[in-house]
Amino acid sequence: MNVITNQTALFFKLSYVSLGERNLSPSEVRYANALIVKDLEETGYFELVPLSSGDQSSLGNMFLTGDSVRKLANSGLEGVAGAQLIKDDLGTHLVGIVRDPVNGTVLLSRKYTTTGNIRVIIHRFVDDIVFQFTGFKGVADARIAFIGKNRRRGYDLYVMDFDGEGIHRLTWDRVLAYTPAWSLSRHLIVYTSYLHSEPQILSYDLSTGRRAPLARFPGLNITPNFSRNSAMLAMALSKSQTSQNTEIYSYDMKVHRFERLTYSHSNNLSPSWSPDGSQIVFVSDRDGHPQIFVMDSDGSNEHRISFTGFYNVSPSWSPRGDAIAYVCMNERHRPKICLTTPTGDRSLQLTHGSGQDDSPDWSPDGRTILFTHQVKGHSYIEKMFLDGTHVHRLGAFPHSVITPVWAVR
Repeated sequence: MNVITNQTALFFKLSYVSLGERNLSPSEVRYANALIVKDLEETGYFELVPLSSGDQSSLGNMFLTGDSVRKLANSGLEGVAGAQLIKDDLGTHLVGIVRDPVNGTVLLSRKYTTTGNIRVIIHRFVDDIVFQFTGFKGVADARIAFIGKNRRRGYDLYVMDFDGEGIHRLTWDRVLAYTPAWSLSRHLIVYTSYLHSEPQILSYDLSTGRRAPLARFPGLNITPNFSRNSAMLAMALSKSQTSQNTEIYSYDMKVHRFERLTYSHSNNLSPSWSPDGSQIVFVSDRDGHPQIFVMDSDGSNEHRISFTGFYNVSPSWSPRGDAIAYVCMNERHRPKICLTTPTGDRSLQLTHGSGQDDSPDWSPDGRTILFTHQVKGHSYIEKMFLDGTHVHRLGAFPHSVITPVWAVR
């Protein structure tokens, strides 16, 4: 997995300079500047290099001109970013600029405006910096859906920002629910709910708050997952079989048609599409224990790709297509997050230590993995780079959480 390790290296040395403010309180300015730095660090693409107070003052007073930035030409920096914050009758504005210290040229210059929370324009600024340096879309503007346990009873659907802030509750059902999946439009979430006692797959429209059943056949309707373009949905259905064994089905979102893909008469579930939609990775216990399988999107060419251990579940295909994250069992019989190639020829355990890890899901740029970590019966959302480094907790939800998922972009 050397390629994966190389992908997670800190690529660019960057410094950030505050360029002043107009009509904002000192606490608002401190919050905004700290959030810009935090967002940049969270991307994993940058090493934030602090500047001396003299350089900070000089660059800020000169509003990051080409001449002022060129004084850092021999510092080893590959970029200097700055932001001015302004509040007026039209809203809150962020004037962002990034220069190359070698020659002083402008790499990015843009004004961002919001009438709402300043976090919105900060996330957009950081996403633009990421794209300027890497060619990848940033994820600071992306959101995360998850199922959260209620204080007294049951679970409900929540969303939050990419950094764990801005938690917002969507449902008030107080029933068992799990495995949300986010549509490309970012206005639609589907998930499994026991709202009417039996598991059904519901859609939730974030723009209207309306819900509708997508699959409510007798028996099990579970583990939905969108294709990358959101044209297709894969899921596991038992179709009221006496044994309750589930098979993988695809569902065409445009013509509303189901197609059965597996015929193994065992438990087949947790499908996840390859980025190009040509293949699906899923779990099956057809060989006696749950293992990871891959098949073409029409159900043909089924083949097993996990052969280490007796318990491998919850696969999630990377947006870059070169890796699949899944839950494996370590030597102490604790579930951990592992990584494998789509052919299964190489695998790597990413998480270690105490506790149980579950439900991996990829950031839209394929750089980080989201998962749940359970300790003493309480589960949290955690995040790490795809080589298993920089593990840290995300958000401050007061109760247990399950099955977090990034918005697709």
